[in-house]
Amino acid sequence: MKEELAFKNGTTSPRARDLVSVPWTLPEVRIVLTYFVLASLWIVGSDLVLTKASIEDTQAGLIQSLKGLNFVITTAVLLFFVLRRAYRGWRHAEMQRQAVVELAREKFQALSSRLQTLREEERTRISREIHDELGQLLTGIKMELRMVENRLSDRDDRSLNPAIDKLVEVSELVDTTIASVQSISAGLRPSTLDNLGLGTALMDEAGLFTQRTGIPCAIVIEDLPEKLPSEITTTAFRIFQEALTNIARHAEAHRIDSRVTCDNNMLRLLVHDDGRGIDPAAADNPKSLGLIGMLERAEHVGGEVVFLRNPQKGTDVILTVPLPSTETATTSTV
Repeated sequence: MKEELAFKNGTTSPRARDLVSVPWTLPEVRIVLTYFVLASLWIVGSDLVLTKASIEDTQAGLIQSLKGLNFVITTAVLLFFVLRRAYRGWRHAEMQRQAVVELAREKFQALSSRLQTLREEERTRISREIHDELGQLLTGIKMELRMVENRLSDRDDRSLNPAIDKLVEVSELVDTTIASVQSISAGLRPSTLDNLGLGTALMDEAGLFTQRTGIPCAIVIEDLPEKLPSEITTTAFRIFQEALTNIARHAEAHRIDSRVTCDNNMLRLLVHDDGRGIDPAAADNPKSLGLIGMLERAEHVGGEVVFLRNPQKGTDVILTVPLPSTETATTSTV
């Protein structure tokens, strides 16, 4: 117990004291001693052999040259074994470090994917609650206001006209609130994405984007399966949304052309704008959270997204995602 306490308090352990008191038990000391003995025996023995093999004095210079060459070769061999052992340990440590880094990266990716899934589920839940509960309450208020308005209008009392006008204003305000609630709900999770599929959701989003920004956004849907996995549908839609948001903020574009195709069990989404073009180093910038989020979403479903500066003008955002199986396809254009 005293030895354990002493070791925890910073003093040397019994094993460490033994190594210090007997230095030749250290691995590096034993290696040096072994190399020294073997090299000495080899050099001395080879010199004796060379000396006895030549009796004439005229070959003394050649013998000295051979001795020097023997020393160089022996030193090179020893150096090789020393370096090989050193680099072997370094490679092993490097492999361990890479394994730790890879494990940490896999854990981070799993955590990021889980957070994205939870966030999407929470957005869906909030969207439904807002649309169903709050929307129904506002619709009920509007109906009650309309009923009161009709009852007051049936009376031939002009003194009620200001109250009726006020009811009309409140009813219009409720209509505006209902429209805002529907917009917020659609922004969190479009109902068309779950009810009508990816193609319809993308076309609706393109239309809403044009209304908000005034930038024409054309999209072509080709050979898109009727049913897609929920994760792939959500990923493609969110990447399309983020691409449009980046164009509106940074690209200074005047037109957007998009295309969604599916062939050979591969979903492809292309978003092209005629703006000023993306900086090639933007994807590696840690401040480009939108681009990083797009990359993580694509990787989560086994896909890939690339950002290319178009040789003519603008930027191309290309998403490719492998599909599990071939489905019945439909074609539509907007």
